[in-house]
Amino acid sequence: MKIYIDNKAVKRNSLIGKILRWTSLGCMLIGLIAVFSQEIAENPGLFTIFFIIMLVGVLLSSISSYFTTRFGKSPRPDELIDKSFKGFDDRFHVFHYKSSTPHLLVCPAGVWSITPTFVDGEIIYNEKKENWEHKKKSLLNRFLSKEYFPNPVSELKSSQKEFKKFLTSNQITQDVEIKSLIILMNKNISKIENNETEKILILPMDKVKDKFRKLLKQNVDLVNIQDSLIEILSTS
Repeated sequence: MKIYIDNKAVKRNSLIGKILRWTSLGCMLIGLIAVFSQEIAENPGLFTIFFIIMLVGVLLSSISSYFTTRFGKSPRPDELIDKSFKGFDDRFHVFHYKSSTPHLLVCPAGVWSITPTFVDGEIIYNEKKENWEHKKKSLLNRFLSKEYFPNPVSELKSSQKEFKKFLTSNQITQDVEIKSLIILMNKNISKIENNETEKILILPMDKVKDKFRKLLKQNVDLVNIQDSLIEILSTS
C-alpha cells in the first residue's frame, strides 16, 4: 500500500489546535475571574463583556478539540485509516489531505472517500429517511461527547460533487464513480444496521480488510484512469 499525506497541512492544523487551546483557556480564566470579581459584578456592562469572553473561550475550546483530535494526538485518524488497510499491495493508494476529500482511497476495488469517526453506541437505519442515525450509549455520553456521526447520504453527495469538480479541473473526462466508506474507530459500537449499500459502507475498523478483500474479487474497471488519478493526486 502506498500512502501520500500533506505533512505541512497536518503540522499547520496541529499548531492551530494548540494556539486555540491556550487561547480558549486564557479566555475562560479571564471570564471566570471576572465573574467572581465584586467590582465587575456591580457593573452590568463589564459583567456582560467578560461573560462573553468566557463564552468565546468555550467556543474556541470546542474548535481546538476538533483540530487536536484530528491533527495533534497520535494515533491520528489518518494513521488509523492506514492501519485499517495495512497489508494490501501497491495497488492500494491512500491520499490524506491532498484534495478537497480529506481521505481518499484509489484501488482496484474503486475510488472511495473515507470518513473516520469515533462515536460509540448504535448505528440505526431509518427506512423512512433512507439514512442512518446514531444512538449514543448513555445520557452522559450524549452530553459530553464532542464527536458526531457523519450523515452517510450527505457525505456521499458532498464527496461526489467535490470529486466531479476535481476531475473537471484536471481535465479527466471519464465518468468516475466515487463511493463512501465510513470507518468506526471506536470499539464500543454495539450495533450497526444495514451497513452496506451499493455506494455506502459503514464498517468497524477491524472489518475493513476482510470487506475489501472480497471487493477485490469483483471486476472494477479503473485501469484507464487510475494511473492519471494517482499521478495528479500524488504530485498535488
